[in-house]
Amino acid sequence: MAQPPGHGPQHGQRQGSQYGPPQQQFQSQQPFRPPRKKGKLGWVLGGVGVATALIVAVLFAGCASVASLINNGGSHEAKARAMTAKADNLPESDWQLVGRSDPKVESGCLSIDIPCVRLSATWAVPHRVGLADAASRLGMKTSGPPMGLFSGCLEDKEKDGSTSRVCIEADPALDDTWRVSINLTAK
Repeated sequence: MAQPPGHGPQHGQRQGSQYGPPQQQFQSQQPFRPPRKKGKLGWVLGGVGVATALIVAVLFAGCASVASLINNGGSHEAKARAMTAKADNLPESDWQLVGRSDPKVESGCLSIDIPCVRLSATWAVPHRVGLADAASRLGMKTSGPPMGLFSGCLEDKEKDGSTSRVCIEADPALDDTWRVSINLTAK
């Protein structure tokens, strides 16, 4: 079918106008996009982050309790205070301190097989000291040596891994002077 002159695409008539809105309206609107689906990646990453935080917290608590078990249930600071109190209870008023090293608590020491807390001290005493008497003042169990023993060493090992050792010997440099030395360790 022939179109009358002045009609048709060459003369300004839009082709296909009867089938939808004019072409210029399509150009001004945004093209149709379906709604975006929310991804599960955020949920997955969030879950992984929470799980990681929980695992780290449980591991930290577990390591702290394992360290406490390895250290025989007590802190090194508490063991050092107990050792110092024992050493302070031993000497009498006429004992003269020759040397003493108080415990220095090493942070991070796990006492599996080594003592982490140590104290040693030595006194010069102008008279004989009973070995059993000195040991009992340190809180040691004295079942071995007879009373009245004035020289030698006694050692007591506790179930918690702590050891107490007291030694008494005659001072070779001074007559009638005795050396009393102690070594205390704790795991």
